[in-house]
Amino acid sequence: MKSGSLYPLDPIPAPADGCGRELVHTGGRLFFTSRPATSSEGCADALGSVGVAATAEGGKAGEVMYSSSPIHLEGGPGGLLVTAPERWSPTADPDLGIYRVTDGADGNLLEFLGERRFTEDGTDRGMDFRDADFSADGSVLAVADGVRGTVLLGGQDARFLENPYAPLPEGVAPTAVAFSPDGKWFAQGGAASGDAADLTLAFADPSVERQPLRISFEDEAAGHRVVPRGMEFSGDGQQLFVVTSNQEGTRFWLHTIQTREALAPSRFVDVTHGPAVAGGPFRVTGRLDLDGLAPTEAPRITVQRLNGLEVADLPPVPVAEDGTFVLEDVLPDRVGDVHYVLGYAGDEVHYRSEHWLVVDTVKASNTVTRGGR
Repeated sequence: MKSGSLYPLDPIPAPADGCGRELVHTGGRLFFTSRPATSSEGCADALGSVGVAATAEGGKAGEVMYSSSPIHLEGGPGGLLVTAPERWSPTADPDLGIYRVTDGADGNLLEFLGERRFTEDGTDRGMDFRDADFSADGSVLAVADGVRGTVLLGGQDARFLENPYAPLPEGVAPTAVAFSPDGKWFAQGGAASGDAADLTLAFADPSVERQPLRISFEDEAAGHRVVPRGMEFSGDGQQLFVVTSNQEGTRFWLHTIQTREALAPSRFVDVTHGPAVAGGPFRVTGRLDLDGLAPTEAPRITVQRLNGLEVADLPPVPVAEDGTFVLEDVLPDRVGDVHYVLGYAGDEVHYRSEHWLVVDTVKASNTVTRGGR
């Protein structure tokens, strides 16, 4: 375990903020919101701003924009930055902005890429922001909207995109979205009642046709809903961290979900073997059963033979299109137990599996040749 200390690189012009501050690090710079007010009751009317901290390399601190309503920030790959104001009334239509952080050589730290209002003619309710996250390559921005559910926008221009993902169950209020940094997973969180799912975990690639993993948080000891902006993946995409709360929002829980739980199962079935004579040829047959989708490449089975303290790695065994396989070996020249470990490492859509086979070898019988008289 490593320990250390933190210290400011340079003064940061960030006044005290009793209204709640957001921090985002993107493009090598730290951005933060400020909304100073004399009391918590004044937060709704206070003028807010987005500032940037100084850097050790000489990047100056300062304000980059102002806002008349509370504003949310989200960072993305390649220095992408999203600004999303809250609605100041049910009929308001705030505009979401997408920027890219620059070196500031021309005096502008942010390059404007695009903006999006969720209704242009005022006939519908505008954006009701809950959360946003960029895909791993920055091409897609997912927005959790309190009215529309999950909305997908172009990550470079904020245009509307078709949403191919299975939505949260009907009646579930969306609260959070997250893409995994490895580009494999997409999660949607919400606040559900009853046993409806509060969380769906799916492949980020919509061409992978598999039903998402659905999880319901309905436990007094585990929370009842995913809180707004309450999800984040680990850097390798193998864990999804989820914060839940009770209905009143007075207690909170942190959950760690292994993303492999969303992979389709694999299993060894019908594994049988022929005669097991010490020192003789040995044959094992069986089938690798893969749920759901066809494997992304032809499966192969790894084989280890354990003979007492001796461990041998045998050549991988190919799997036929119908899932069947045949293992052929020569047994050790001794009587006793021999263990075979059959393994499937899994693929992009299937989870790994393993099968242990214990073989009791016998001594070869003596053959007596009877001659004619």
